[in-house]
Amino acid sequence: MATLLDALNAAVNHHMAGHADAAADAYRRILAADPAQPDALHLSGVLRAQTGDAAASVRWIARAVRVRPAAPAPWGHLGAALRAAEMPERAEPVLRRALALDPADGDALEAQGASLHALARYPDARRWLERAARLRPGHAATLLNLGTVLRDQRRFDEAEGCFDAVLARQPSRADAHLARAVGRLVRGDLHAGWEGFEHRWQRFATPPWAGQPPGGATILLHMDQGFGDAIQFVRYAPLVAQIAAAGGGRVILETHMLLYRLFNRCLGSTIQVLSRGEDPPPHDIHCPLMSLPRAFGTGLSDIPAAVPYLAPDPGDVARWRDRLDGLDGPGEEDVALRVGLVWAGNPQHRNDRNRSIPAAALLPLLMVPGVRFVSLQTGEAAAGLDRLPGVRVPNGMERVRDFADTAAILANLDLLVTVDTAIAHLAGAMGVPCWLMLPHVPDWRWLLDRADSPWYPSLRLFRQPRPGDWATTLGTAAAVLKAQAARAVRTAR
Repeated sequence: MATLLDALNAAVNHHMAGHADAAADAYRRILAADPAQPDALHLSGVLRAQTGDAAASVRWIARAVRVRPAAPAPWGHLGAALRAAEMPERAEPVLRRALALDPADGDALEAQGASLHALARYPDARRWLERAARLRPGHAATLLNLGTVLRDQRRFDEAEGCFDAVLARQPSRADAHLARAVGRLVRGDLHAGWEGFEHRWQRFATPPWAGQPPGGATILLHMDQGFGDAIQFVRYAPLVAQIAAAGGGRVILETHMLLYRLFNRCLGSTIQVLSRGEDPPPHDIHCPLMSLPRAFGTGLSDIPAAVPYLAPDPGDVARWRDRLDGLDGPGEEDVALRVGLVWAGNPQHRNDRNRSIPAAALLPLLMVPGVRFVSLQTGEAAAGLDRLPGVRVPNGMERVRDFADTAAILANLDLLVTVDTAIAHLAGAMGVPCWLMLPHVPDWRWLLDRADSPWYPSLRLFRQPRPGDWATTLGTAAAVLKAQAARAVRTAR
């Protein structure tokens, strides 16, 4: 017994000293001798959480909880691991159990608040985080989580106070700068927001370009976020090319292969467009696409909005027109409106549970007469409509290779109805009419309360009146669509 205790103490010492491999090996040897040793199970899970493997952490700590269910710390760490693994629904009852065993567990209080925040239960999240903040004043992670909840409740002054308190102690803390920047951007304070937003990315070896005359330099523009972000901010690339050309410089745009064909067709006459590789191409200075608004000093009143700035190949448009016509069912040839439909984003997105819509909630839209829907949904969610009785919505995404094909499909639609995902940006960049269904707490770029977007004139925004209330949002959209379809039918006659 003493030998096993000595081994556990040695493992813990390695763990506390930051020797992750040595600690993992020591825990493994202990568990080979005693597979139910609760401390080794628990701390193995904690170690995996600390090294970024949340799923493995959940498995190990769950075993510890089963062996020793009355110990509060494993319950708290299990809840935190479930939260880190993007499973807040499972985390919430686990953390409730942890706090019943130890009401003063600050980590569990914080994790409970963060879990409820992810579930859009903002008042409950704030209460738990305020308890955590009272228990340990000045704790940076607690203040950051509390500030984020306050920001999403539109208590912006209180939120800034939390972020400022974190930054007073840790001036270079990137997540606090970003959280504060998002609060400023969503309120339309773009100039202040862009500055804080610079903390989102790692620096290149080459100097950044911030709008200064580049001389004869080669400027590399590159993606640093998702597809929608690249589509939104590539509008600045021709402006950079004009500045560079005036001084004898040039611009390279490095992008994802799925955007290459579209960007190359629209920008390739003045900019060298490359598909992203392992190493950046030779260049002198660089700028992430999402840093271009800062470089140009963009405010709400001077957003470059010369739409369309992206367009598909006419040959692709004709081919996709024929394919879409082939999807029409009997009696649909004379339907007034062809409407694309996207109801879910990337399931790996941290806010996907709030921004994506259950397929069954779409029924009010799908019942509108005079409309021919086509699904432009990708991924596992695409099968959602097939499970709805009496609903026939053909899949338009078969044989789509990239965003150039998707653009050609959009060019054949009267309207796109979508959640907040990349295709909304593509429709906006093309000037295609698009209705965007937004959660109660929107992404910063859609601002607050308005039904239009200064980034995309062809977008109309439909917002949840309260967290989770897609029924009201979709009911409103269905009523507007019904009126629009009726007008189109009358015009066609």
